[in-house]
Amino acid sequence: MKRFRIIFLGIVALSFAVGQWLNVSMSAKTPDEAALLKDMVPDARFSAKGWMPPHYSSEGLIAFNTYDLVPSIRGYAGPIKLLVVMDRSGFIRGVRIIGHRETKNYIHFMESSEYLARLAGKHPSEPFQQGRDIDAISRATVSVDALAKTLKGASALAASSLLGLDVKGEAGAGASDYRPFVYGAFFVVSFAFYFATRKTPEYSIARDISLAVSIVVLGIYLSSPFSVLHVFSLILGGFSSSALWYTLIISVALSVIAAGRFYCGWLCQFGALCEFAGRMPVSKWEMSSDTDEKCRRLKYVVLGLVTALVLISGRPDYGNYEVYVTLFSFHGSWPAWLLVFAMLIANLKVKRFWCRYLCPVAALSGLFSRQDAGYVSRSDCPMSNTPNPHISECIRCNRCYKGSLIKP
Repeated sequence: MKRFRIIFLGIVALSFAVGQWLNVSMSAKTPDEAALLKDMVPDARFSAKGWMPPHYSSEGLIAFNTYDLVPSIRGYAGPIKLLVVMDRSGFIRGVRIIGHRETKNYIHFMESSEYLARLAGKHPSEPFQQGRDIDAISRATVSVDALAKTLKGASALAASSLLGLDVKGEAGAGASDYRPFVYGAFFVVSFAFYFATRKTPEYSIARDISLAVSIVVLGIYLSSPFSVLHVFSLILGGFSSSALWYTLIISVALSVIAAGRFYCGWLCQFGALCEFAGRMPVSKWEMSSDTDEKCRRLKYVVLGLVTALVLISGRPDYGNYEVYVTLFSFHGSWPAWLLVFAMLIANLKVKRFWCRYLCPVAALSGLFSRQDAGYVSRSDCPMSNTPNPHISECIRCNRCYKGSLIKP
């Protein structure tokens, strides 16, 4: 595994260097804002772009790129740039998304004409409330929140500095975001029970409860499965302004250091579905240990190839092949949905098929898991690990942990 880790880090360094060189060498494609404004408001004649802050002006209207006014507000993978048309009273008359690096699954609602039409008529002095205003037809994702805060903040600044309007309320303010606390509390409780189950058999049911809750809370409610896309965005400098984003990344990173693939075994929503499917009374495919071992290496190969593609292109969304992103965003192409159903069916025949052979998060966390001689495997291992497995394949269910009294 040390060799795999060195190769992977080499791929990251080389691909990132090539990507940065290409980014500098090739001129960045910027949207033609004047042409977009003509399409948005055909009858208006806007002036050349002015400054302090940057904006376009027309009789009865102003227009601006939100990134020029509030560049610090970010979604999952960076800023969401909007071209906004506003009348002299401060009411929004049109919005166009002109740039983002978000995962398509989480932003497809926001690019629809129905969604954008809901933004018209909003005023920066009004609260943008989840579930009532611009979020009414979407899920409460980090991308949705970023768009709301971007529009609110930029519109408030434009209305006050360009139109001289008295905008009440704090720019960018909205409903309190308690999702990081929900996730944080769930993580802490699950992590505590992880250590408890290493020695106390009465707590062994805690892992099943944690997996079941993860499907409902992290998957359906928060729609925030940890993804390799988080890591790609981090490497490419696509930092988010969401507290949930940082809470998720930091907690998973710390858990890998302290407990290897704890996330896979206790918190992963798709992993939970895979494991529960594998427990169904369906005849399993027989596979030799040698074949199984070779197939497990596939996830590292796929991770390396996808990492190179993403870092060279500078596009995190090119690495979006994770089935849990499609499933819990409730959106994806037909090949993506086909892969989801294929993996769920495969898990009926092979325990944790996706986790063992294809999952990029499993590969990444496995590469950086520390060896622990306490995990020796046993017959009811949810990963079907052989005796004394490499720690990169252990999801820390604690059934086999030396000192544990959990019965087979």
